[in-house]
Amino acid sequence: MDAILRAGPFTRQSEGPPALFFNEQDPLIVGDFGSVDVYPVNCANTTSSSAWPWKYNDVFSKISTTHTGCESTPGGEIPIESSVISKSGSVKTATGDFFASNSATSNRGVSVITSLSFAYQATKSFDIRITYNGLAEASDDQTILSSSNILFFDTQGRTIDGFPRLNDSVTITLPASYIPRVYSSTLQVDVGVEFPDDICTPNPGSVEATSSLSFEFVE
Repeated sequence: MDAILRAGPFTRQSEGPPALFFNEQDPLIVGDFGSVDVYPVNCANTTSSSAWPWKYNDVFSKISTTHTGCESTPGGEIPIESSVISKSGSVKTATGDFFASNSATSNRGVSVITSLSFAYQATKSFDIRITYNGLAEASDDQTILSSSNILFFDTQGRTIDGFPRLNDSVTITLPASYIPRVYSSTLQVDVGVEFPDDICTPNPGSVEATSSLSFEFVE
């Protein structure tokens, strides 16, 4: 059996060769997808080792936009809206299959992004199945914006979109690699609604986005 020099416990995937022996990012993950550059290194699909636990990054981002009323301007009344951004990230340990789910509700628009990522080394390829489930809903009295969308994408170049539901699974072969190799998948749900006819009264309706990913190791 081939042997691999174990890297880690984390690797950094910036431009150029990966940093093979890297400590955990501090803070672990800053919650901004563009700045997540440190990944826990795992031994293929082996999740039962207590000496080298199997770990992954769980990153979440949410934007909630709320219609709060209107303001008067020389050109007439215009609607007012405000947005709140929430971001979080952590390194979690898996003893088998793993899962992440997030949701958000507002009266104007929401964007929910769920991402799971990790690095691995393996002497032979192995398979993992990813199930993605995105759902966008609005109350009956609301008109959904045409720009609303649900998008699944990963580091192997897959891009799958749909609306108002995107629910399916893909089985992915992760190739053998003697140096740490990163895999990441992301599900983004964006949904918004038009302003009400009375723009000075906060929209009484609601809109909700739900985003979930589950990873299953395939024997």
